[in-house]
Amino acid sequence: MKADTKGYAKGLAFIAGTFAVLCIWLLKQYSIQALWKMMLGVRPLWILAALGLMVVYWVFESLGLHLAVSRFVPTQNPGDTFCATMIGQFFNCITPFSSGGQPMQAWYLVKKGVSLSFASCSLLIKFIVYQFVLTIYSALTLLLCFKSFSGRISSIGWLIFVGFGVNLLVITGLLCLGFLRRPTEKVLYGSVSLLKKVKLISEQAASKAKERIQKELMEFYEGFAQIRQDIGGILAMSALTAVQLTAFFLIPLCIFYAFGLGKADVLLMICAGAFVLNFTSFIPLPGAAAGAEIGFHTIFSIFFPTHILSVAILFWRLLTFYLPICVGGCFTATAGVWRKNKKQISA
Repeated sequence: MKADTKGYAKGLAFIAGTFAVLCIWLLKQYSIQALWKMMLGVRPLWILAALGLMVVYWVFESLGLHLAVSRFVPTQNPGDTFCATMIGQFFNCITPFSSGGQPMQAWYLVKKGVSLSFASCSLLIKFIVYQFVLTIYSALTLLLCFKSFSGRISSIGWLIFVGFGVNLLVITGLLCLGFLRRPTEKVLYGSVSLLKKVKLISEQAASKAKERIQKELMEFYEGFAQIRQDIGGILAMSALTAVQLTAFFLIPLCIFYAFGLGKADVLLMICAGAFVLNFTSFIPLPGAAAGAEIGFHTIFSIFFPTHILSVAILFWRLLTFYLPICVGGCFTATAGVWRKNKKQISA
């Protein structure tokens, strides 16, 4: 699997552009002196707490993935799993729909001795659990807090409904992939036959592709059958994911306290974070650019005063988006993803 250097470079350039736009937007609202004065008034311990919550998010993401991988490879090194997690964080941030993370995680795990089918199966299980817990989390927040927000923010209902619907469709598709083997095989074999029919690949290449698909699918479904019977492991992964999401949703609360804005309703703040993640997940841009900022501005306007809200958005994006790019980029660089002439792996 070769890193699409040009494609990822475009993603990084786009992200740099969105950060520049965010800075220009801030400078249009505040003078440099006013911004500096506001920064000096921020309580650093609460920013450190928010940073700590982001680290907790990464650690619990890694623990969940490690549970899945170690089901197939008991000798799996937790450090390698954490590195794979951070590589995923980097590529998820710089690709639309967070689509680049799992392929590069699979590449790294294979490099560390995990078979491709087992790496793919582990990543799929982790993603299914994540989407399932996020969907349940979103449903609970809707039940607990929707009335509190609907009376204060217009049109929030349809935004949450669309986001919830997209997440539900995603998890339905993933479950179909995991549990409906024959339709999956028909789609894959049919795709190869179509490519052969339109002469994009030769008959010999099509035959080899079908043999490879048969082998990989057999190993994948054997692994999937093993791990789905491990109810205890899946429940443990679900609990880790719930803690992971809660840590992420508490970051705006730390930013709120960093500005010394008094007391906040913790449950409402967590629900607000879930709402933002819920309806920005369907935005087809790296990091849900623009949508995430607008979502935070819309939802968290009921907590932050107007003169602080834009700076709060900057802190939130620095911690939850730009920081994973920087830290994940360091792990990616040391993992050798960008090296030329590296061994390629068929996906």
